[in-house]
Amino acid sequence: MTDRGDRRGDGLRIADILAAVDRLERTLAIGHERFLSEPDAFDAAVRRLEIVGEAAGKVSETTRGRHPEVPWQKMRGFASFAKHEYWKLRPDEVWRAVEAMPAIRRSLSAIRVDERRRHLPRE
Repeated sequence: MTDRGDRRGDGLRIADILAAVDRLERTLAIGHERFLSEPDAFDAAVRRLEIVGEAAGKVSETTRGRHPEVPWQKMRGFASFAKHEYWKLRPDEVWRAVEAMPAIRRSLSAIRVDERRRHLPRE
């Protein structure tokens, strides 16, 4: 498998995060009780949160610095914890992370607009 990660820009990484957030928001839609009763929903949420965190950790320092309103470190920290200390994950902690996704979507959607504007030719 070839590692293409170094060639991906911030726009693609943010798109990856937003795609994972889409799926996490579907998890949110099933509700807390159903989430707790379905182990596959928990596992899927953890995987998507890992994707969010991994992509967030690869976003450039420049973009992260321009957008301190995004919890870059928290996203990255959760992913690292989930991968390395998976046995300590508690369903309610995962659910709280899923509940944070709509706010993260709003912040990241604004970044996509900012980045596109920055690259538009001036008239």
